[in-house]
Amino acid sequence: MTAIETLAQFAVAARPDPSVQAQIAPAVVDCFGCILAGANSAVARQTRAALALVAPGPVRVYGADQTLSAPVAALVNGVAGHAWDLDDWEEPGNTHPTVVLLPALLASAHLTPVSGKDLMTAYAVGAEIIMQLGKAVSLAHYARGFHSTATLGVIGVAGAVSRLLGLSAGQTVHALSFAVSQAAGYTRQFGSNAKPLQAGWAARNGVEAALLAAQGLTGQPHVMDHERGFAGLLSDYDAKRFSGVMSRLGRDWALSDYGLILKPWPSCGYTHRLMTAAVEIRSRLAGGVHGITAIEAFMPDFHYEILPFDRPASRTEALFSAPACVAQVLAKGQLSLRDSADAFWADPEVARLIDLTTVKAEQAKNPALNYDPDQPDRLRVELTSGEIVQATCAATLGHPSNPMKPDQLADKFSGLTGLPEDSYKTALNWPQADNVASFFDRIDQ
Repeated sequence: MTAIETLAQFAVAARPDPSVQAQIAPAVVDCFGCILAGANSAVARQTRAALALVAPGPVRVYGADQTLSAPVAALVNGVAGHAWDLDDWEEPGNTHPTVVLLPALLASAHLTPVSGKDLMTAYAVGAEIIMQLGKAVSLAHYARGFHSTATLGVIGVAGAVSRLLGLSAGQTVHALSFAVSQAAGYTRQFGSNAKPLQAGWAARNGVEAALLAAQGLTGQPHVMDHERGFAGLLSDYDAKRFSGVMSRLGRDWALSDYGLILKPWPSCGYTHRLMTAAVEIRSRLAGGVHGITAIEAFMPDFHYEILPFDRPASRTEALFSAPACVAQVLAKGQLSLRDSADAFWADPEVARLIDLTTVKAEQAKNPALNYDPDQPDRLRVELTSGEIVQATCAATLGHPSNPMKPDQLADKFSGLTGLPEDSYKTALNWPQADNVASFFDRIDQ
């Protein structure tokens, strides 16, 4: 079978085990909070305004008094969820999986009655497709400049929505084929509105791919694992690696092996190891940050390539600036959405520390690993006394090996939504909902 045919068989038949389901429940709630928080962002408001006249429909736009067609509702909710870069991510595909999957699945759940259990299974299918494809194409795909949240995400969405809508394996083949033809997005767009738009387009296009396939339209099943298809054109083609990943599909769940990283700070995940190190250093600076005279940050070169804004001039640039994010944590101990809205990078103390910061990119020891535990990020701070304070971080706060605590996740959700912290526990009950669309509609009152 081709890779698409293998993925289609998996999509219609997979039964996620309880360990996988335990990963999904909090990730969905966390992302829903990100959607509500991002709904009032400029990029989300402008996207809704641009599409409202051409895409009327009955599907809920969260955080806004508006309804749109299912594919476009998926798009605008995806844009909102990714607006502040506070949504989760995963390691082998280097994607933000929930922000493409959840908006698409909730939009589709308005087309047909869907239970929480149904959504749980469809999400697991989509996340697995995204993560396993990430392993199949390797980090070379991202290193070439492709925004994998968009490129891998649209394929995962097509598989997830196909499962949710009850498509056959044959129909799912064509949904996945259509999604491959729409797999686009570039890291050179980072620091602009195009980044959340690329996530939104992946959600929309995946929904449309499944709806088209449900009506009998067809695509080529060999377009993915071919040297002149997705695998060959968008990465370093390795037929053996690709077929090896496909042969293990459904036996080794990537969600169980890798987990999901829930983010504590609204900035690119590649800033977070340095920020975690900055938290440690700040706790050791008894005299505060006023005595800092120099800051050196060390990180892998392919991480630093995604963070080009050493001296950011805007909010979107600051979220992709290692010096700005490190300086903010050293100076204030935290980076919140409020800090971001208040132009934290222009705060005099933060700006002083930014100017003192030098980032040094180091050649990756193992380019096959996104986060090599043997090559942690390092932060070095020099003080007026001549003392050097250093810290390293291999696993950022929020990583499965260094997870955020339930009370931290509840506090994050409350801060994003304005709802009391008890609402987080209530929202975690979504897998038991008889009608999951109505369940989330009630949260967004």
